[in-house]
Amino acid sequence: MGAVRTGGRIPIGRAAGLCLGLGLAMLLAGTGCSRQEEAAQGASQSSGAHPSADQAHWAPYAEPTEHAFTVELPEGWPAQGGLRRLTTGEVRPWLRASAPDGSAEIFIGDPDIPDFTPPTTALADAGLTEGRIYMPGEGRALTVSPYHEGQAFAAEWGRGKLGGHCDQVNPTGGQSLPDASAALAGVDGPPAARTLVKAGETRFSCQYRGQPAQAYVFAATGLDSRGPFEVWDVRVVGGLIAQTDRHGIAVEALSHAAKSFAPDTEWLKRQPGWSGDRIRDTPKVLPVLAAAAEAAPR
Repeated sequence: MGAVRTGGRIPIGRAAGLCLGLGLAMLLAGTGCSRQEEAAQGASQSSGAHPSADQAHWAPYAEPTEHAFTVELPEGWPAQGGLRRLTTGEVRPWLRASAPDGSAEIFIGDPDIPDFTPPTTALADAGLTEGRIYMPGEGRALTVSPYHEGQAFAAEWGRGKLGGHCDQVNPTGGQSLPDASAALAGVDGPPAARTLVKAGETRFSCQYRGQPAQAYVFAATGLDSRGPFEVWDVRVVGGLIAQTDRHGIAVEALSHAAKSFAPDTEWLKRQPGWSGDRIRDTPKVLPVLAAAAEAAPR
């Protein structure tokens, strides 16, 4: 795993529970790492004591497997990042980083979230009920699940994600985000390119490393109805967990990482056809996540 690389320093300023269907709920519950697994994952470390919010500086982190992208993180935060290559050739990035003192962590993307297709009578007749995998050809693998808008997905995915990191996870609020939905729909080009994009957020309380904590999850999902069957995917997902007195720096770390995401131009040149499109669009997508996190109620 690549290490956090320290370069030029940039000062940091001051910083409903939903039931969405058994198939998706079981799938998403498995995407969160256990606390024991976290300790064994070997996140890349950088030296130096953890600075306060007023003293911290940003340092670049490079995706270690292919050098596909860089982001800026608070100096000294251990980080993990990588790519998920789908059988269709599409590439999706992900990132996790945490404060060295264990008081906060941020996450962008999830390599384990598949693409989905809503249930239909034809699929059911073929035995492809909710939670089963539909293989329509051309290397695609779609999990059968009803479409979920961003706020609903954030609530359900958040429970699974946070459950591997926190105790006593409880939703404290959430909402759909029409402005974020409109901004993300524009990323895809003309309106016909994607028939529906819905963004939303969910906030949680929990016990994180024995301390009261707050967590935040943003998600945007898109439903494409152009082809012979509908497909929906998670356009962006990300968030944070932070002990209560560290929530501000966690929001700042998430926002800055999202805004600083930069694909490597040489890496993009090596990607065949449209396979790098998701990463190519990410610098337009992640600022929407950043803006939502900054504006979310505390």
